[in-house]
This record gives sequence, C-alpha cells and structure tokens, in this order.
Amino acid sequence: MATVGLKNLYYAPLSTDTSSGATYGTMTKIAGAIQVDINPSVQFNTLYGDDAPFATDSSMSEITVSIETADMSLEDQAALLGHTVNSTTKQLEAKASDTAPYVGLAFEAKKHNGSTRYVKLLKGRFSPTQETMQTKGDSVQFATPKLEGRFVARTYDGAWKRIVDSDNSGSATLISGWYSAMEPS
Repeated sequence: MATVGLKNLYYAPLSTDTSSGATYGTMTKIAGAIQVDINPSVQFNTLYGDDAPFATDSSMSEITVSIETADMSLEDQAALLGHTVNSTTKQLEAKASDTAPYVGLAFEAKKHNGSTRYVKLLKGRFSPTQETMQTKGDSVQFATPKLEGRFVARTYDGAWKRIVDSDNSGSATLISGWYSAMEPS
C-alpha cells in the first residue's frame, strides 16, 4: 500500500536482548520526522539439479536504516550515538571511543486510503554521518540532520520489525500503546 506521509519518530534504548526476553527504556520523540529509509540486505541463491533450477533460498543479513529529521537535540544525538552531554555546560562531547547503544525505532506513515501504518524497527545502532553546513545566499537551503544505522534481528525472538495498519480489525489495542513502549505489556 502506498504511503503519503511520515510523522511521530520515536526511539527507545534496548536495555537487554537475551533468549529469555527483550527490554527497552523510555521512548523519546525526535522532532520533525522528514524521511526514514529501510533497506534490508537479502542474498538469493539457486540450487541447480537435473540441468535446471531445482530450489531457491534466501538469507537476510543487516538492514540499513537512514533517518532524516528537521531537528535533533544534543541529548538525542548523545542517546543515539553514545556521546555525552555535560550536565553543567550542556555541551555535547563526542569521543572516538564512544559506542552507540542498540535502540528501537517507532514511527507512522499515512496510507493513501486515509488509514495509518505504524512501524517499529526493533534492534539497531546508528553511526555519525557527514554533516554539511553552508552560508545563506540568495535563497535559503536547509541542512537537516541525518543518521545512518544498521539493524539486525533480536536475539530474543529473531524479530526485526513490527507493522500494524489502523484499517485492520483488532489493531486498536496495539495502536493505542504504540508510543508508550517498544513492546506491549
């Protein structure tokens, strides 16, 4: 189904992911969602037998996820990239030794039929990307924050994404708590 919008981009730190369960921290909204790109890397292979294709199989490795927003606070950058914000000076400090934590993402996109598609990506890490800033000339050109990350399946259940559409019967309970927690309680 075609989508015609994007809003309500949230993240939550993934606290634990073991064979017995996955837990997340508090969900936090990032202001001004512009774009989310999800690109799974899938390898297809064909087995040949009797001089013809006999069977096919595929395997998925990482999922590349790019997000672009109208703004990203220093606190959000620190939370997504493993940096720190000094509590006194409010200055972000990025070190080469910083390690980005695993997080989950949640967002929604309007479908062309007027209903809404809700999406959660369950386990990924972001890395710093190129930043471009330029002088203001005859016209204004906005430079918006972008992050790229790699997402994988969770250890707990092998899941990497959840989707629910508002026009599916029985989805109201899931949708009502979509941004209160990464996993329903």
